[in-house]
Amino acid sequence: MGTSFQLNKLFGLWTEAQIRDEPTIAFEISIGKGRFLFAMFFDPEDKKTKDQLLLFLQNTRHMLPLTLYGSHSKGVFQIYLKPADVDAIKRELQLEGHGEPFEISAFIDSLNAQIPNSLPLAQKIDTLRTNMTAISGYLNEILDFAMRTELIGERQLPPNKKPREKTLRKLYLYSTNSAASVAAYIAALKKRNRTLSWRVPAERVTTSNTVNR
Repeated sequence: MGTSFQLNKLFGLWTEAQIRDEPTIAFEISIGKGRFLFAMFFDPEDKKTKDQLLLFLQNTRHMLPLTLYGSHSKGVFQIYLKPADVDAIKRELQLEGHGEPFEISAFIDSLNAQIPNSLPLAQKIDTLRTNMTAISGYLNEILDFAMRTELIGERQLPPNKKPREKTLRKLYLYSTNSAASVAAYIAALKKRNRTLSWRVPAERVTTSNTVNR
């Protein structure tokens, strides 16, 4: 399973996201020559993604999908790193072949210390837009019907339903409005208990039909 480490400073962001009803976290940290993207998508209706941390190593374009263990409500965010994961981090830091000492526990402590205490939704949206290629392989997990990226319009929900994060989250990536405008619009949709309808863009439908002939 690997060696365990704590990222307990995620507690502040995780708690903030729960209180704000915006179960998405995304931010970047630079350490030495390494650049690290953190992304979490914990839609309460989706058990598959709720304990997943995507740690993307920017320089080497390598993704480490990690499981977060422990009681998050009590501040426990435990990860396990295998030797191959540690080697990937060393490559990201450009330490391989230099004979420099590397202590993974000290690195994780440094990474943990730099996790921000708070993030506005607009900043998360900007981060995800900037790193769209990094998360492209996970869109089927974090979005409903990932191929439907063309917005049709709003739809009123009955009182016993509420907008799904995996549907609203498409605005983060596919809206042409500013991140601040998207954040405000999502808040308004939730207040009015409305969701969005999406469809597959016409050019994708045409391409698919051509390929299948």
